Amino acid sequence: MIYAAIVAMPLATANALYFVAPLFVTLLSIPILGEKVGPRRFAAIGLGFGGVLLMMTSQLGTGEGALGWVVILPILAAAGYAMMSVLTRKLGATSRASALALHMQIAFIAVSVCVFVVAGDGRFAASTENESIRFLLRAWIWPPMADVLPITLLGLVAAAVGYLMAQAYRLSPASAVAPFEYSLLIYALFWGWTIFGEWPAPMVFAGAAVVIGSGIYVFVREGQRKSVRRV
Repeated sequence: MIYAAIVAMPLATANALYFVAPLFVTLLSIPILGEKVGPRRFAAIGLGFGGVLLMMTSQLGTGEGALGWVVILPILAAAGYAMMSVLTRKLGATSRASALALHMQIAFIAVSVCVFVVAGDGRFAASTENESIRFLLRAWIWPPMADVLPITLLGLVAAAVGYLMAQAYRLSPASAVAPFEYSLLIYALFWGWTIFGEWPAPMVFAGAAVVIGSGIYVFVREGQRKSVRRV
């Protein structure tokens, strides 16, 4: 979902919408981890989702610069990432980070193979004009030799990221890990501007500020509650 979103929208916009993931983490921790969330954090979560709606407002529709339903993809990706993070925290007590990262990659390969079996010949790509769907359904090809090294490096980076994130969420409280993920917006802005010449709409910056502020408050508040319990 996040790959399909990046194809159709500015890199920073996709990542700004994706920042709702830490709020999903807090919500999912209630049924899965049995954690309690007080009214202040619920209010912050509601405000954060309001920031997402603010970003979506300028992107929905069919006019020039509008993205339509594609803006939902980063949010769905964030929900999936949040589920993975919560399950990592739950399984981390008995599983190694390397095992968790390996399972993630195996699942990723399995899903990709299923897509190849169903649509790998590209027969469905010609039936749509949507950029994201066409990207997902285009025919699979052998990469040219010039692309082999970048693809190999991309695989190594993805494997390292999977291991490091699994280890981080396994060993550290989410309140200590999640705020660092917001630095992703800085990198997304830099690479989107320098490589692709992209710059998000002002409304995206406003909504991202609301989401990031809400997320940081939620995790700071969680850290404060844990400190009080230890005392």
